Amino acid sequence: MKILMYATVADELPYAQAWSEKTGHQIVNIEEPLSENTVQLAKGFDAIVTQQTIAIKPIVYQTLYELGIKQVSLRQVGYDVLDLPSAFASHIRLSNVAAYSPRAIAEFTLTQLFNMMRHQKAFDRATVKGDWTWAAGGQAREIHQLTVAIIGVGRIGTSFAQMLHALGATVLGVDPVYHAQNEPFVTYTTLDEALAQADVVSFHTPLNDDTRNMADSHFFKQLKPGTMLLNMARGEIVDMAVLEEALATGHISAAAFDVAPNENDFMNRIQAPEDVPDNIQRLMQYDNFYLTPHIAFYTNLAIKNMVEIALNDAIQLTTGGFTENEILR
Repeated sequence: MKILMYATVADELPYAQAWSEKTGHQIVNIEEPLSENTVQLAKGFDAIVTQQTIAIKPIVYQTLYELGIKQVSLRQVGYDVLDLPSAFASHIRLSNVAAYSPRAIAEFTLTQLFNMMRHQKAFDRATVKGDWTWAAGGQAREIHQLTVAIIGVGRIGTSFAQMLHALGATVLGVDPVYHAQNEPFVTYTTLDEALAQADVVSFHTPLNDDTRNMADSHFFKQLKPGTMLLNMARGEIVDMAVLEEALATGHISAAAFDVAPNENDFMNRIQAPEDVPDNIQRLMQYDNFYLTPHIAFYTNLAIKNMVEIALNDAIQLTTGGFTENEILR
């Protein structure tokens, strides 16, 4: 079988090559994402896989159908880039990699929580300027003193909750789906109750109609003064203008994001600092705001798994088989 792998990065190539040698299937790698401008490149292929934050427009699915492609397999968890009604109308089967390494993202979230707690950015900036005083960053709290609200207690949220519980934090969970096995380390509650109690709020939810702009002005007003905010999920969950105001007024004490609503305008490229969007430039000036280039998932194990699982799923969906990662109607 011949597979086209869109939006391939260099780190994925060894794993794609190893999978090809093991299975005997041919893989062609290109750097461009799947779009209306690149979909014709799939002509002559049996299956495609991609990883991207750029939305796949309706015309793409119809074109894939006309080219004889029966599926789109994502090498990522989030599938908000897909237009599900258009895909299903064109008889395109879909899959994502729901669990390539939940611990990778959970560990990075914990890392950023510690950075916020310890005022690491402020201390780093101060010491570079020669200020080695304790006051440069400020006094920290310890993690066992904190109550952390996890919004979205799926695979990633559960992994993060387990880590927090092991470190002595109180963990609250907000999720429409209840998992009894999480009871030893998560107390399930409502969103309003969680926001009223939390010292830290962390998003690990997919982007959908219920979560888009969830963190709006009303959401922020419910937060305790001094709350810390973590978002390693999707940028569109948080209203960035409201976030900026909350940082400026001191209503929240810190925020650490790995995503932004406008990340496609500046992430995954090298550019002059002044070319970054204005709101990102302003936010990066804050000592208590951390923004990373969508790297929470970025470990060797995660890259290996996301490539192999997506390729395996592409074969299954193309040949009429079953995969637990299929996205259903």
